[in-house]
Amino acid sequence: MTSSLKTRRFRRGATVAIASLLALSGCGFSPYDLPLPGGADVGDDPYTVTVQFRDVLDLVPQSAVRVDDIAVGKVTKIRLKGWVAGATLKINRDVKLPDDAEATIRQSSLLGEKFVSLSKPTEGGSGRLSNGDKIPLDRSGRN
Repeated sequence: MTSSLKTRRFRRGATVAIASLLALSGCGFSPYDLPLPGGADVGDDPYTVTVQFRDVLDLVPQSAVRVDDIAVGKVTKIRLKGWVAGATLKINRDVKLPDDAEATIRQSSLLGEKFVSLSKPTEGGSGRLSNGDKIPLDRSGRN
């Protein structure tokens, strides 16, 4: 095989690789969009809740949402607005939480993944958390 043929094949391969990367980046491809195996079953009609945190540590999209250490949902987005981070959660509609639920970021083990833990307050809870509700800073953990 001549060196010009090798060079031509290398250039063709490099061109295809670069074109593929550009196409994927233009489509908004993100590794966080890939589903993780073993995640929570959010059902066919989950509801969405936004939680405000001062610091989300290294929480990432696709992280678990748990109630009493049972996976009931997942984090879909994390956005920063000013000095406050907002984590968007999708929660299985069968999970009933009071409208004054509290949220904290916890870790599954010493070196484990971070997840959002939702809990019922010790007092209160007359209503029910529903689609589009927010859990403000005063009801999220001190991270």
